[in-house]
Amino acid sequence: MLIHGSPISVELPSDASLQERFWYWHGASGRKYIHSIYEPDVCPPLPGAIYVGVKRQGTLRVAVSVGRFRPFWDGTLAEHDLRRLIADGVDEVHVHLLAKSPDVADAIYADLREALQDSDNAGFSETPQPALVYA
Repeated sequence: MLIHGSPISVELPSDASLQERFWYWHGASGRKYIHSIYEPDVCPPLPGAIYVGVKRQGTLRVAVSVGRFRPFWDGTLAEHDLRRLIADGVDEVHVHLLAKSPDVADAIYADLREALQDSDNAGFSETPQPALVYA
């Protein structure tokens, strides 16, 4: 299974501008997770949140990393995390905030990480096929 994503406009076609604010990433399980999109230097502190580091390549959004932010807020996005994302060539940070518990967040992180490891960093255009499995 490849990690792949799709714009929220796939499901909410009445507002195409949402694809610049929200994106779905699909885990190895086939489940998809909605993410808010931020530029790396303006991503707010989101302790414990799961993120996908994304590089834009034309109309493609390529997942280059998956991680979790530290569980403690220090007032900014941790400088170490930001440096690592920028070193990975990340243009966007897609953040999943809807995990219901730390255990669920761990499971989502593992699902997305497994998909990324299986994908060889595959990119997907902004008009992908919608997924059949929802989370």
